[in-house]
Amino acid sequence: MNYSPILIIIILVAALIFYRQIISMFNPIKGKGTRIIATLFLLTPGYALIMNPNAEVTPTEITVALLVGCVFSAPLIFTTGYERREDGRIYVKKSLAFVVTFLLLFAIRWTIRGLIDMDSDSRMLLFFVTACGYLIPWKVSSYFRFRNVYISK
Repeated sequence: MNYSPILIIIILVAALIFYRQIISMFNPIKGKGTRIIATLFLLTPGYALIMNPNAEVTPTEITVALLVGCVFSAPLIFTTGYERREDGRIYVKKSLAFVVTFLLLFAIRWTIRGLIDMDSDSRMLLFFVTACGYLIPWKVSSYFRFRNVYISK
């Protein structure tokens, strides 16, 4: 398999998000929740894929990849929650369902990657669009859920 630097960045971003989510189950979330959305800035190196002239994809393929990403975001949105504990601080609700869902979605993406028969530049672009399609809605909804708990002191 050809492991490109962009794919490695996507894997590292997914690992960082997974790590931060697990850690926040045990450590309180600091501040007003802006760090929840700040992880999306780690996707910025991948936006270079959109301008890659070697990636030949149709608008239909991009739309399908974005819709698949939105479908993938639904289980993450439903399994992510926040709670205020006895110490008055806000934590991510402990959820085995989230951990299983996140790992399952990553495994599904990895499996589909091997099944798609197209050049690596186009495949990376489609998988980046899919990743944005589920990370952005999940993180935005997580931020609003956090803000609801934050405001309801």
